Amino acid sequence: TIEISGKKKTVLEDILIGEVWVCSGQSNMEMPLRGWPEWGGPIDNSAAEIAGANYPNIRLFTVPRVFADKPLDDCKGKWLACTPETIKDFSATGYFFGRELYKNLNIPIGLVFTSWGGTVAEAWMSEEFAATIPAFTTEPGKLDVQKFKAAKLEDFNKRQAEWAASIGFQPGDKAPEWAVKATADASWKEMPVPGEWSKTGIGAHTGLVDYRLVFKVPDSWVGKELVLELGPIDEMDITWVNGKLVGSHLNVSDWATNRVYEIPAGIVQKGDNILAVQVANTSGLGGINGKPEMLKISPKKSKKGQPLAGNWQVCKGGAFSLVKPMPDCVDCGEPNLPTVLYNGMIAPIVPFSIKGAIWYQGESNRYDGELYKKIFPKMIVNWRHDWNRGEFPFYFVQIAPYTYQDAYSTGLLREAQDFTMRTLPNTGMVVTMDIGNLKNIHPANKQDVGKRLAFWALAKDYGKKDVVFSGPIFKSFVREGNKIRIWFDYTEGGLKTDGKELKHFTVAGADHQFKPAKAVIEGNTVVVYSEQVARPEEVRFGWGSTDVTNLFGPSGLPAGPFRTDVR
Repeated sequence: TIEISGKKKTVLEDILIGEVWVCSGQSNMEMPLRGWPEWGGPIDNSAAEIAGANYPNIRLFTVPRVFADKPLDDCKGKWLACTPETIKDFSATGYFFGRELYKNLNIPIGLVFTSWGGTVAEAWMSEEFAATIPAFTTEPGKLDVQKFKAAKLEDFNKRQAEWAASIGFQPGDKAPEWAVKATADASWKEMPVPGEWSKTGIGAHTGLVDYRLVFKVPDSWVGKELVLELGPIDEMDITWVNGKLVGSHLNVSDWATNRVYEIPAGIVQKGDNILAVQVANTSGLGGINGKPEMLKISPKKSKKGQPLAGNWQVCKGGAFSLVKPMPDCVDCGEPNLPTVLYNGMIAPIVPFSIKGAIWYQGESNRYDGELYKKIFPKMIVNWRHDWNRGEFPFYFVQIAPYTYQDAYSTGLLREAQDFTMRTLPNTGMVVTMDIGNLKNIHPANKQDVGKRLAFWALAKDYGKKDVVFSGPIFKSFVREGNKIRIWFDYTEGGLKTDGKELKHFTVAGADHQFKPAKAVIEGNTVVVYSEQVARPEEVRFGWGSTDVTNLFGPSGLPAGPFRTDVR
């Protein structure tokens, strides 16, 4: 209990003195201990972990998700003791980190959880620091967020129009024949609508699907303006009624937007009418997937509607893997504009005394690893500058293996994270090349992620000299005839595998054409060679987006990915 005396006495109860850590990033930091079972995202052993989370000396504070154009000086929230009830919606990674610290230190631990899924690192920077990166400035040394947004949207709309035209997905002057006539061949199937593609016979599909429904309306509606409601469509759609375009959504970010289209008078006729919807999906579930009651047609300004849910005709179209990739624009709007999350979710807690920060983010910055090499270190410097607590410890997680579309860009992003660890003092990186999930960008094993973050803190900040905090990290290499020998840091006690041959090493000669390579452990080094490369000059390890590696240090922590061909 703390008592503050003055003109008015204030009594603060249940106060702990301990170590406070900020837990921030995107969805893998945001992922709660209960997991996201509704989205197919579990946490290993979640129920038992929640049931056992009785730690009154671990305190939790959650910063609400807020974006802002200018820095805020306060936020809503309160400290809560860690219990099964309070922990289930708290960061799993943050909890496992804090629990490991508490078990080893036996002192109160405070965790400040400020995270937002799907966000880019530049959103977590202040205007002062973001304006030093030319990619974000609207004029030299100046950042106008709204002008930046407008420019990004203009560029994205242009690229998206080009992409849509390349696959024929764009509203035109004339509807396709299938949207005008209800004739069907064997490619058309009867399926229930609404429904996710995986649950209605379409299956996992990134591409086009055509929907068609023949419907009637009361005679009194004919000749009137009507309103068509289809609920959310994942992700984009073009919609016609009797061959007339009534609406479209052509942005992937519209996947959760309810479709409400006005139908001009004269389009809907007496008798049979044809509703046609072409849906484009680039990732995730796909489909017209709201609740059945959301699908209806009604006269304008009328509360009475005619249901449209039921069996529709559905035709599976081409897959996008066969055509030009969909353009991306993760930074076209909130919460991914530069500075907006710093303003809303970091600035309010900056005055608070902290020991350090942990960070799990990077997936949303994969589009430009070279730019991330500038953004991420500067963001850390930004936080340290504003907190004014010196070079406080900042530990982060390298992104895990997953089936990203562009393997090379994933390697560049991981390299930028490695670069940050090597160049900024008092930082540390957790490698997760052994505990990812190739089918789920949110791996279920957050226990090891949290523990590995804690290993860095225990060893570097709390004097636990016996704690091994890192697996092997690339140090140097030399060519020995037709082989390459590689040295690593953090190999005291030798190197080991999972009992199988080493994998995911490649080598290249002067032509820079990388070929699969064999690799063997010799003491504290790895020797790599390939029969396809007579004179190897460059080597890569774990460079692919889906590479689940099996080179470890003596403690079982994995080696970090790397390349020697930095050009």
